[in-house]
Amino acid sequence: MTDDILTAAPSPARPRGHSPIRRFASVICHLSFVILLAGCATRPTFRTVVVDPGHGGHDPGENQRGVLPEKIWTLDLAYRLKSRLEQAGFNVVMTRQSDVYIPLQNRVLISNSQPNVIFVSLHFNGTPNRKIQGLETYYDTRRSAKLAAKVQQSILLLPGVVDRRIKTAPYFVIRYNANPAILVEGGFLSNPIESRRIASPVYRDLLAEQIYQGIVAYRGRTPLQENQAAKTATR
Repeated sequence: MTDDILTAAPSPARPRGHSPIRRFASVICHLSFVILLAGCATRPTFRTVVVDPGHGGHDPGENQRGVLPEKIWTLDLAYRLKSRLEQAGFNVVMTRQSDVYIPLQNRVLISNSQPNVIFVSLHFNGTPNRKIQGLETYYDTRRSAKLAAKVQQSILLLPGVVDRRIKTAPYFVIRYNANPAILVEGGFLSNPIESRRIASPVYRDLLAEQIYQGIVAYRGRTPLQENQAAKTATR
């Protein structure tokens, strides 16, 4: 920072008619307009969710000794999430529906070819340090920050989990996505406690439920609730 920026400029002469009261009134008017615009901001209207089960086929993902590979758990979690979303009136597009490898570019193309959607990539973590555990949600662009925050906030309601917070990262499937896009890490397969938890259908059910609840919190209400409200309004 240069010295000329730090040096205060002399105060200009106040134009006639611009009293402190009038200037204060002008500021209040401006603030009121900003608040009005904020209140009129539209909430998300998407009805389609692109669910991306990480890895697949020749790409096992995290692969720890004595534990099934990540690709198995992400697909299972994706179907559990898909079921909940569809029951609530959402349309669900899966980037893969079986144990096949889908290139990252194709996963992004699937999302970008859909109008007005969100993208949720599902993963489980791993690290050489077996003590590390916890849940984290990634995003890359500002438009995805609120979605990441809502989902992370929701999955932290699961009992006994550790908060590894929301983070930014240039992962391909979220960086090149034209839609709000997040990547959820549902625990560490490298951690003995969390690997047993991930292997439990009960935990995967609960995790799918909380991801779903986070999506609904981000949107405001489900398409099914919207449809019911519209029918009530026309009676």
